[in-house]
Amino acid sequence: MIGSDISIFVFIAIGVTFIVLAVLSIERLLLLTLFFAPLSVQVSYLAGEAPFDLSLPTEPVLALLLFITLFKLIVTREFSVKILRNPVTVIIALYLLWTLVTAITSSMAVVSFKVVVYRVWFIAGFYLIAAHLFMKEGFSRKYVIAYSLGLAVVVIYFLVKTGGAGLLNQKFAHSACYPFFRDHTSFGAAMAFVIPPVIVMAFRKEARLLVRSMLIVLLLLFIAGFIFSYSRAAWVSLIVALAAASVLWLRMPEKMLYLSAAAFLIVLTLSADRIWQRMDSTTEDSSADLAQHLRSSSNISTDQSNLERINRWKCALRMFAQKPVMGWGPGTYQFQYAPFQRHKERTIISTDFGDAGNAHSEYLGALSETGLPGALLFIALTFMAILTGVKVWYRENRSWNGYFTLAILTGLMTYMIHGLMNSFLDSDKIASLWWGFIAMLVALDIKGKDENAHNSGN
Repeated sequence: MIGSDISIFVFIAIGVTFIVLAVLSIERLLLLTLFFAPLSVQVSYLAGEAPFDLSLPTEPVLALLLFITLFKLIVTREFSVKILRNPVTVIIALYLLWTLVTAITSSMAVVSFKVVVYRVWFIAGFYLIAAHLFMKEGFSRKYVIAYSLGLAVVVIYFLVKTGGAGLLNQKFAHSACYPFFRDHTSFGAAMAFVIPPVIVMAFRKEARLLVRSMLIVLLLLFIAGFIFSYSRAAWVSLIVALAAASVLWLRMPEKMLYLSAAAFLIVLTLSADRIWQRMDSTTEDSSADLAQHLRSSSNISTDQSNLERINRWKCALRMFAQKPVMGWGPGTYQFQYAPFQRHKERTIISTDFGDAGNAHSEYLGALSETGLPGALLFIALTFMAILTGVKVWYRENRSWNGYFTLAILTGLMTYMIHGLMNSFLDSDKIASLWWGFIAMLVALDIKGKDENAHNSGN
């Protein structure tokens, strides 16, 4: 009873703080929200069965940020026209509009409109307001640091728990980040996102010694948490993103870069059958041995986690085949996919009760829930954001802004790759990074163009 009273008091205190900051400083309000994003917990965890589920304390604050965004858009018109007319913003607007349309035609309207609401407030807070603030010098670094400090608390909590059970206890590590993260995969995805920019900021010459020391400590914490999370998807996504960043670092001519990327995708597509056969013959199981655990990510013959993921993907494709244009409605996959499972593809962890997650793919999830137009809009948004980052990197050369852009782009690419295997954009913990990093690239692009125009004018 006393513990419950203390929890209520803590949340009231946090709520009052957020309201005061909303009045005094939108910048500090967003930074505090970012700090609490990795630390947020679900209402269902705090109160057991609840008629609704929210992440506290972040999602009520995001609702407040949504009203602030609407006020700034309609009444004060404070948002830069350059942000609103940017191709990325236009695609985001179309993506939201199509989400609304498919919610209207959804097979489960209540579920879908909830998805519309949280996507709108994620984009309002972490994209529109953030992009507006990123136009100020230094706010991008504050954004990354604010989230990283909150994430560091979770990493310490995770390492203490796993240390007690044994750092090589892989099964225990899968849930040791709960209740802050659902499981180790989203936890690993968050660390993969922030490791590249933290590395670059830690070695920024202009930064004060205290700040650099703090960033190095954060980096070491994240590397430890990343390794012992045993999240194969996160490991693969960071390795591939770092490889792509290394190619960008070489700064080959842009035309050659795009031709090489297109050639790589064509070869990958043509080799798909051979790669699948190789994966089907892999029998490495997940293990505390890090090298074997990484190799097990390609095991689709005996690894139950991988087999269940493939089961979900096939269900998503069958759902898409039945409703190819409008889809089944945003957020409905987990409630509708069970009848699309085939007996021979089911695993020991399969379920019919909509209680074990989504399509395990941002792209196939969008395809099954919002049809082909929704999936194409999400893919277009992803590639436009990446293309924006590449353009800024080439324009900024090897300056601090250039390396920071490359780091943000690398972090974004980790989730572009991770999104092939998992789907976490319905969580404030990943949405804050995804939309925030896209907003950073847009702001860097606009500021760079303005500086070039000013310099050429002189």
